[in-house]
Amino acid sequence: MTQKPHSATVSMAGETLVAKLGAATIASSDRAMILEEVNGEKAYPPVVYFPLDDIDADALEATDHRTHCPIKGDASYYTVKGDGQRLENAAWTYRDPLPLVGAVKNYVAFYPGKVSVERA
Repeated sequence: MTQKPHSATVSMAGETLVAKLGAATIASSDRAMILEEVNGEKAYPPVVYFPLDDIDADALEATDHRTHCPIKGDASYYTVKGDGQRLENAAWTYRDPLPLVGAVKNYVAFYPGKVSVERA
């Protein structure tokens, strides 16, 4: 049996989505993208990426934290601030993503369970 390769697809969300930290809306966009990733037989939950331009500039503070994904590239992280909260490394971006996910350049994703994403 051949194992399925590690892959990812990026598509437009097709609706206006908002990201909230508590009661504070920190992002709202009709240009959000959905990244779906599969590693072998394991499918990860879809991740919503918001254009950096559609995120409240006061809600993000860059950190020194970095991670690497072999198909997406090097991720840089942000502390997310809003509604009196400050969550370190609760958002990430691929500033120079690998070609497979190049569409998410200048987009930011938020960790589920820390920042909620919902329909507007």
